[in-house]
Amino acid sequence: MSTIEIGGSPLTVIHLNTLYRVTPLAGDIWKLTDVDKPRNKIKLTRRQMQIAGFGQITEMKA
Repeated sequence: MSTIEIGGSPLTVIHLNTLYRVTPLAGDIWKLTDVDKPRNKIKLTRRQMQIAGFGQITEMKA
């Protein structure tokens, strides 16, 4: 399960005991960056975010 911590511009999300920084990019592309290992990044579309359980984040962008 994932939880959202709204505290700053890029959101931080805890997923499977790992803290990620979520940043919206152009269009409906999102970048997830591991806070402990900033080189670990992944880009997801809005649909992929919903499948991964981060649908509430994609709705917050509007």
